[in-house]
Amino acid sequence: MELVDKFDKRRAPLNKVAERSNIIEGEYRQSMHLWIINDKGEFLIQKRSDSKKKNPGLWSITGGGVEAGEHSYETVIREAKEELGIDISPDKVNFMLSIKRRYTFADVYVVMQNINIDDVIMQEEEVSDVKWATIDEIKNMIDEGQFTSSINIYLDMLLYLITEWTKG
Repeated sequence: MELVDKFDKRRAPLNKVAERSNIIEGEYRQSMHLWIINDKGEFLIQKRSDSKKKNPGLWSITGGGVEAGEHSYETVIREAKEELGIDISPDKVNFMLSIKRRYTFADVYVVMQNINIDDVIMQEEEVSDVKWATIDEIKNMIDEGQFTSSINIYLDMLLYLITEWTKG
């Protein structure tokens, strides 16, 4: 049972903890999306396990629900370790934007880190494959229905923010 904190439409805490699956109109939980970028400007993507309920077998980025009492940047570190066996230092975690969805506030983070694919330890129930991909490859995968659609609402904004952030 995964417990999450609940928030109102302005992301003010409701001081309420509930099961993640407990969805009530007007209440929100938190999630995070993690984009890992190497020195070549490629993105580490992962293929969702075929046993996943939502979007089985589709490519995606690392993501997950923020557990009760946890901050979304802590979820970045936890999910990278759980799903991919990757250690990420808190000082490498860069917040980019937050998206308000129907029942979730999704925080989007970027980590600049070179990772050897051979060192990745995939959590079998979550991930079936990983690879580095260019943004053009990801966009083609989206067009071909091979990538989860949850990023479509913010991808262009994220790419703009990454460009601005890396200029300095």
